[in-house]
This record gives sequence, C-alpha cells and structure tokens, in this order.
Amino acid sequence: MMSHLLNRFSLQAAKWNGSVALALMVIWIAVLGCILSSILTQPFDRQQRIFWVAIVVLLPGIGVLAYLPFAFRKEELPHIFQRKTKHSKRRKQSTAESDA
Repeated sequence: MMSHLLNRFSLQAAKWNGSVALALMVIWIAVLGCILSSILTQPFDRQQRIFWVAIVVLLPGIGVLAYLPFAFRKEELPHIFQRKTKHSKRRKQSTAESDA
C-alpha cells in the first residue's frame, strides 16, 4: 500500500506535456518578475543592479538562491533578527540609566 502511494507521487509517474511546461514557464516568469522588482527597489548602485540581474537571469536556480540573503532590507526585518551593534548596546544602557 505504501509503495503504491510513493510510486504515485514519483517523477517517473509524472506526465510531462505542453500544459505542464507552460505552467512552469508562467511560474518562473512570475518568480523572475518578483526578484527583478526586488533588485530594482534595493539601495544598490547601477553596477550592483546589473550584476544581480545578470546573475538571476543567467543562472536560473543558483542565481535566485544567491540573491536571497541580499533580498531583505534591514529595516523590514524584525528587531530580533537584526545584528546588535556596540552603538545600539550603548543606547540601551543609556536609556536604562536615565529611566532609573
């Protein structure tokens, strides 16, 4: 029973046809559109934008994965994920001392 279920969801049982290829192309174009709009809204200079667009377009899967760590803007991340700096630690200490 379990082997029948696993065989049902294997790639060997997949029926590749024009509809599947079209759906994959539409999904990939949507992903590229999102990534390209993200690159254009980042505070990159012109050369960095050209570099990231080339990487994402020319290296389809790897380029997207390489860009992911740079896709997040620091101000959009929750504070728990932001790196603590010496300046922010001093600010916390000064506010704690002023409250006391």
